Amino acid sequence: MISVIVATARDNGCRRLVQAVRQQFAAAACTYEIVLVLDGCPRYGWLTDHDPDLRVIVLPERQGIARARNTGIAASRGQLLAFLDDDCVPASTWLDELLRMSSEHPEKAAFGGRVIGTDPSNLYSQLRDGIYYYETFGPWYTDSSAAADVIGAPYVNGGNCAYRREALLASEGFDALLPAYSDVELGRRLLLRQRAVLSPGMAIHHDHPSDFRQYMLRCWRSGRARALLWWHRQYREDSPAAVGVAVAANLMWHNAVHRRRRITDSPARVVAVLTCQEIVHGIGYACALFASLVGGRRAGGFPRHAEGAGVASGTP
Repeated sequence: MISVIVATARDNGCRRLVQAVRQQFAAAACTYEIVLVLDGCPRYGWLTDHDPDLRVIVLPERQGIARARNTGIAASRGQLLAFLDDDCVPASTWLDELLRMSSEHPEKAAFGGRVIGTDPSNLYSQLRDGIYYYETFGPWYTDSSAAADVIGAPYVNGGNCAYRREALLASEGFDALLPAYSDVELGRRLLLRQRAVLSPGMAIHHDHPSDFRQYMLRCWRSGRARALLWWHRQYREDSPAAVGVAVAANLMWHNAVHRRRRITDSPARVVAVLTCQEIVHGIGYACALFASLVGGRRAGGFPRHAEGAGVASGTP
């Protein structure tokens, strides 16, 4: 069985996703279930109690995506646990590629693929694909002709991924302390650079942030998450020195020289938005780190190894 876990807090594309998943599994030679975790939102009107393939869990209060996903893990029954965002549509090859990779690579723990923006002309969608994903996973990610499997990755995107059940349970799931990057942190704990496989064909079409405000909020959350990763986990790449050097290098060189060339919008606008991105990311990092420092001192210590991960921690 494959369990498709969807953490959702808004009904603006969830029904479309459920229908698309059902269509793909209709012709597949495997059983499945969809575990829908409503994260502190009212039960959607189109949901019924008569869908044998759909299990609905309603969290009375907003828990955040990491904790909601952990709730789905605890309630699931599949040997492969797949995760999809509620505002995406899987490509027609998504399920076939997942089944193929899990069969051809029995020693691997996680599987993933592309997250493709649904509006390729939108600047903020391009920035997500052509900057973050390009620099994280490599040039193949934005190459429409790429077809070969990629062995090893820093992580598999939480909105388009699948894990073997035993590996995910052994890792204790997503870190509920993090407002973002919980999939990145899980990839580090699971050593996915040796244990993951990515396929260009296991793709989803995703509604990326489409305006300046949404994009900056994402940058703010990512900055806060990196500070928490440093405070609680001590990852070197998230240290103040590493973040400071990266922000400075992007502001003084990479944004204007390299990054703007991958985006089709006007160079001046691209550089301006990327400059705001670095500043907001840095401010979010500094604010979260300062709050951790103050909180640690008030508590009489520095809780760098505070408990955060845990499948279904704090859920009913």
